[in-house]
Amino acid sequence: MIPYSDGISREWIVTNGIGGYASSTSIGANTRAYHGLLIASLSPPVDRWLLLSSLDETVNGIELANHQYPGVVHPQGFRYLVSFTAEPLPTYLYRVNDVELTKQIFMIHGENTTVIRYHISGDSSIRIMPLVTSRSFHAVSGRPEIRQEAVGRGVLLRSRCDLRIVSDRARYVRDEMWYHNFEYEAERARGLGWREDLLCPGWFEADVNGELDLSITASTGMVDANESAIENEMERRRKVLSTLPEEIRSLAIAADSFLVRRGSGMSIIAGYHWFDDWGRDAMISLPGLLLCTGRFDDARAVLRTFSEHVSHGLVPNDLGASSYNTVDASLLFIRAVCEYFRHTSDLTFIRELWPRLMSIIECYTTRTPVGYMDSDLLISSSEGATWMDARVDGRCVTPRAGKCVEVNALWYEALRSLEELSEATSMEWRWHGLADRVRRSFRRFWNPAGYLYDTIDPYDGSVRPNQVIAVAFSQGLLSLDRMRAVVRNATEELLTPYGLRTLSPGDPAYIGRYEGSPRERDRAYHQGTVWPWLIGPYITAYLKACRYSKRSRMHALSLLRPLLEERRYGIGTIAEVYDGDPPHRPNGCISQAWSVAEVIRAFLEARTGIERRC
Repeated sequence: MIPYSDGISREWIVTNGIGGYASSTSIGANTRAYHGLLIASLSPPVDRWLLLSSLDETVNGIELANHQYPGVVHPQGFRYLVSFTAEPLPTYLYRVNDVELTKQIFMIHGENTTVIRYHISGDSSIRIMPLVTSRSFHAVSGRPEIRQEAVGRGVLLRSRCDLRIVSDRARYVRDEMWYHNFEYEAERARGLGWREDLLCPGWFEADVNGELDLSITASTGMVDANESAIENEMERRRKVLSTLPEEIRSLAIAADSFLVRRGSGMSIIAGYHWFDDWGRDAMISLPGLLLCTGRFDDARAVLRTFSEHVSHGLVPNDLGASSYNTVDASLLFIRAVCEYFRHTSDLTFIRELWPRLMSIIECYTTRTPVGYMDSDLLISSSEGATWMDARVDGRCVTPRAGKCVEVNALWYEALRSLEELSEATSMEWRWHGLADRVRRSFRRFWNPAGYLYDTIDPYDGSVRPNQVIAVAFSQGLLSLDRMRAVVRNATEELLTPYGLRTLSPGDPAYIGRYEGSPRERDRAYHQGTVWPWLIGPYITAYLKACRYSKRSRMHALSLLRPLLEERRYGIGTIAEVYDGDPPHRPNGCISQAWSVAEVIRAFLEARTGIERRC
């Protein structure tokens, strides 16, 4: 038996490549409004709709489900759960007296279809009860209007989005009933809506004499899954797993889960469960997710997608919402394009993107909606335009208005890299020498205390990880001694086993716990909370400072071990954030793209000793 508290602390997710997913906990108890067996993406990869919440099994009258109602967990199927494994697919094994039931869940890639396969051993009668709704996955709601129609071997549920639930070997019995007051503890703790009602339209039933295999398919389409469907998915997973070395192979499926189709192109989901495709996140993630795994065609498709959405020199922050309020996404886009070229030497694609790249530089040298090149040739940006963009009551918690250290390092690197690319491609470049002048102006960021100011104009000496990003994502801005000083400062003030804090604990504004209501969490988001993705820039900066010595590479690999061996929260993936204070509880999204990507990239960089190569 897996204890209830342990079982709900670990979550799994499987995805379908278009933004949809299935997800629950290791005991099958849904603790989030985002949990369910079919969350369909109606306009890939967004407009995600929760349709099938769970399938509740009863074996010889014994219920195997787990639901939290006011004051009670009922039934308590975890008492019959023998084991759970997440790989190769989420699989539950139950034992009820002399009967064993195995339940395995997978999705058909490219379709809003979930297949649940059962193997029952032992004479028994089994009943499988679907609990359904029809709502945005972001919020619980009242009772949606759902009508059911009989279809061959199952039921068609009509609402805003039609849902077909069918079985290959079980009989469907209609018996419609609403169940009330399901509670989602994780949402209650986050200060969000946490109670809802679910509809049971009927149930599937079968008698077992000896052994029986059966499946239930839930789909928004007409897909009728068969044995070849799971074999196709297993073969696809085997290919994905082969892209990474054994030590980090567990992250290969997580890396794959973020790549999604958008129209005729591709994009990258920032994190599960609730994010869509964000420009900044996608560009930071692309090297680790796609270049390090050799998925160059996919990388090219993602870059093309974001290139097509550039407006006034800006890559959208949130592609789904078409928001253009970030100063760094365009510079990170240029970095990702240059990394793509360094891996592929694909001149044809660089020439295709060149006009867009030049338009970005042109806009930054004049004025974008969120920033401009000042008289000292550094980029000055408006508040809330960097990755530290949380707001409370409409005001930025970490404004960072002015000239930000990592933004200007990225600005310098964009100019330097594109000037090099112009020579390789014989394409026009009109800003000769600008990178060198920016480098000279960047000296203003040096703080005599022995690290980099977070911002200048106005000067902000807060100890934050942005100085590490500046060192890692640029070449030649600082002397070796100053790089070492930055790394030493970050090590002493910011480094934890799970990444870097966003603010030194010695700062009066530091908040060590990421918890509570949305307002409380937003206040802590960049004021001390640990971000795993920052371990990537830290390791790159550390290796640079140590000149990639063998000893430093071994130490870098050891720094990644806590994240690679993490067994809390999202299974087989890496969380969005951790508390700044020990024991550094994981929190936020259970699976974050740049967390996974930067751990992959940093691991391969440390293992090979090759800077910015995977």
